[in-house]
Amino acid sequence: MPTVKVDGIRLYFEVDGRGPWLVLLNGIFQQTTHWTPLLGFLEGYRVLRYDMRGQGNSLAPPGIYTPVVHAADLRALLEALGIETYSVLGLSNGGVVAQVFASGRPAGLQRLILAATLSRLDPLVRAKVRSWRAALAAGGTELRLKVALPWLYGRRFLAQNPGLMSDDALAEARAMAPTEAAQQRLLDGFLTLGDLTPALAKVEVPTLVLSGEADLLFPPVYGRETASAIRDARFLVLEDLGHLAPLEDPERFFGPVREFLEANHA
Repeated sequence: MPTVKVDGIRLYFEVDGRGPWLVLLNGIFQQTTHWTPLLGFLEGYRVLRYDMRGQGNSLAPPGIYTPVVHAADLRALLEALGIETYSVLGLSNGGVVAQVFASGRPAGLQRLILAATLSRLDPLVRAKVRSWRAALAAGGTELRLKVALPWLYGRRFLAQNPGLMSDDALAEARAMAPTEAAQQRLLDGFLTLGDLTPALAKVEVPTLVLSGEADLLFPPVYGRETASAIRDARFLVLEDLGHLAPLEDPERFFGPVREFLEANHA
């Protein structure tokens, strides 16, 4: 199992394909395997997937896993693997981590893609995430999933795939979830997010911001706000797609991603 030691812990990673480096940053409770069925849409790229601390096969040490901590892990991982030039695609909490990372003006970053994410916590989003945290404390992973899952899919996709809310789907999601202690640390870390918007003025690379039109968790208004704070950013709304847009319609999600990565940004 490929791992690398950063800041005293081991992070699990996988590398697939050939070509320019593209780093994928997971959502808050995801792991590398969630990207596996999507790799066919990224042919021509050398894709680095990894589990952030507390996720998947990476360790879950004590402490709160803030976006700043995750961004430091990413810098150390890239250095340990000797990756000098690369693009980054961050989904949801991964998009928050990508913003923190990019605002530090890292050497070698060429393109930035922020999907289904936001640059600050307002009272509404904070209340949503606190409801997940409260559900976890009250009823463990199962209750947290029951509270969280309805926020993750678009209306049309869920109508076409009602089994995603079934007991079997819930059991599968529960089996893949981090430990409850790790979930607590991940949520507490996310809730430390203040306002990244001023720092986004420091992002110096071409940026694509994607929002699902049917994203109930982080609606497009948050993506638009994030894009407006970055000097060289393009904002795109994906019609009918929800928070997990890459899983709902990977072709429609990765089409604009590839177009952006392969464009000549003068």
